[in-house]
Amino acid sequence: MAQESISLTDALRLAEWSPRQLVNAINTRLTRQGRDRYRLDPTAGYPWVRRGFRPRPPIPEVAAAVLSEQLGFLVQSQQLWPEHEGGAAPVRDAAADLDDITCVDDLTHRLSSLSAATTTSHHRFVGSSGADLTAAVLNQMGGAAFAPRNHAGRERVLPEQIELISTHVAALRRLDDRHGGGALSLRYVTAELRSVLDLFQYANYERSAGRQLLTTIADLAQLLGWLQFDSGRYGPAERYLLLSVGVCRSLGANDRAANAIGMLSYVSAFAGHGEQALQLVEAARRETPKIHPILHARLLGREATAAAATGDLARFRRSSDEAMRLLLDRERWETPPFLYYLTAEQLAAETGQGLAVLAERCVSSRNRLLTEAITTLRPAVHAVTPSPGSGSPAVYARSALLHTTFLARAYLLHGDLAHAVASMRAAVGLLNQVQSPRGRAYLQSLRPALARRLRSPLVAEFLPELDEALSLV
Repeated sequence: MAQESISLTDALRLAEWSPRQLVNAINTRLTRQGRDRYRLDPTAGYPWVRRGFRPRPPIPEVAAAVLSEQLGFLVQSQQLWPEHEGGAAPVRDAAADLDDITCVDDLTHRLSSLSAATTTSHHRFVGSSGADLTAAVLNQMGGAAFAPRNHAGRERVLPEQIELISTHVAALRRLDDRHGGGALSLRYVTAELRSVLDLFQYANYERSAGRQLLTTIADLAQLLGWLQFDSGRYGPAERYLLLSVGVCRSLGANDRAANAIGMLSYVSAFAGHGEQALQLVEAARRETPKIHPILHARLLGREATAAAATGDLARFRRSSDEAMRLLLDRERWETPPFLYYLTAEQLAAETGQGLAVLAERCVSSRNRLLTEAITTLRPAVHAVTPSPGSGSPAVYARSALLHTTFLARAYLLHGDLAHAVASMRAAVGLLNQVQSPRGRAYLQSLRPALARRLRSPLVAEFLPELDEALSLV
């Protein structure tokens, strides 16, 4: 259900919220997204209602998202503050306008438009509600047909060119693993996608060559979805991943489609849509009837993350235990190329992060879960972090930063200030190797908890070091 027009005052009345309750919901969403630096004063919403003040981005989009979830229909930020639209780029939901896709050209056209929009800010995509995201996967991203091209007077794409492009995509994935989704990486990978889209849309190719080009497009769209998520841009992340699902389905590449849906589940869990994240994992499993054991392990890991987001400890344990059992037997199977990174160590780190999330939700068993999270995360951090004074870069610096930040959070919640500061100091040492806004935001989100312990000499010594490091990135 949608509304043609709804004011902020009307939306609050229908939601039965005061301005303060709206701000509380916004702050909760920002925390879940790792964007605590945008948190608002509890009274910030009153001038929006009484004087028509419009907050700075990303607050209008977040306000629209939380109101949409509360009301059960889509609310857009320009509806809430129509008199302040001016020349701002139009806002679109990540799952919008996907129900009329009938062919691959529709998919590639939308990818071309999306890559241009995210480069020029012609449109601003915002994250979908969990229900809309799930509906798009189940009902919209399928049925596109692929055909070879043979236009008179156009050059043919050669196999050697396609092989070179595929090699480049694999290298870009590994670069993202090491350094993350900073602005330069986003710009470069977006340009790569646009170049491959040009080849697919305007050159000639045989069916096999066209399928390889389309597979590369699906992989690049998936990579861009992950890069956008790592940059804290949930709307473009979800849209790239949705379109990647559609391209994979047009190829009959059910394994790749299932993997992309699993990534959407992970993004949804961090966006605060835990129940819908679980539904997305179930949709991913249905995508491929004969699931590869390594892909099965990957989806079980996604399920564990979603279960942690909902506070379902029993489901979390079942999923993470079964995923690890499958991975420990991985030498029996050839790993799909898009899951090259999934090792027992990586899965253990994700399990530790899930335990830390659960500890924040499960008060009665918090200490036990925190102890388990620390025990699980500590070796995972050591596996990817160089020893102090070695001078060697981290093998996967972005992962090392994320794991170390979650370890520090677990230590803080457990009351172990010395190890928390030591972990945060290690994370600071990784910042110069990483271009990951998400990793930096997670580290920065720990500062308020640290500042509350300023009487500790350890904290008093370290806090200026942390502030200086964060100010340089």
